[in-house]
Order: sequence, then structure tokens, then C-alpha cells
Amino acid sequence: MSDTLTYLDQALEKGERELACLQAGEVEEAEKLAFDRGRLMEEAWRMRDADRVGLLKEKLVRLQCLQGQLTTEAKRLHETLREDLLKAKKENQRFSGYKTTVKPVPLASRFVDKRS
Repeated sequence: MSDTLTYLDQALEKGERELACLQAGEVEEAEKLAFDRGRLMEEAWRMRDADRVGLLKEKLVRLQCLQGQLTTEAKRLHETLREDLLKAKKENQRFSGYKTTVKPVPLASRFVDKRS
């Protein structure tokens, strides 16, 4: 049972680090931590003792709360990314508009005889 609690403690620690990474915008590191957290939780579930599951309730509730925070932060990042992509698309359209309206001015060659 202590191994199960240890795995859940490690999963909580990984989850808290994952949340910090998401808040800092370090998505790749957060992804690695999420996979590690999932692996630890699966191992804890595999090793659980059916007679003493009540002792795990506190840690499982904390993990559930942490998952809610992670989901909220991921949704915020997703929305920020979506807004950035829309902004980039509008900028691209604006620049494309300038490209079509502004005609290049032909430059006279400096080798052309200006007297003729």
C-alpha cells in the first residue's frame, strides 16, 4: 500500500510541475510530465489493495483537483494560440493587400543615357 501512496505522491508532484510548465508556456516539457504522471497513476492503480482503497481517496481527490487545474490552463493556452493564429492570418491578409495595391516603381538604370 505504501508503494501505491508513493506512486500517487510522485504523480501529484509531476502534475504540479506540469501545471507550472503549462503556465510558463513550456508545452513540450508539460507533455513529458503528463505521460510520466499517467504512467505513475496506472502503476498505483495496478498495485492498489482493494481492502484499503479508502486511504487512497485523499490523494485521488487531490489528483482530480489538479487535473481540473491542468485542463483549465490547457484551455487557456489553446485559446491564446487560436487568437495568435487569427491575428497572424489577419496580418498576412493585410500584407497581401499592400502587395496587390502597391505597384513597384520602375527604376531607371543608371547606365541609361539620360540625354537620349
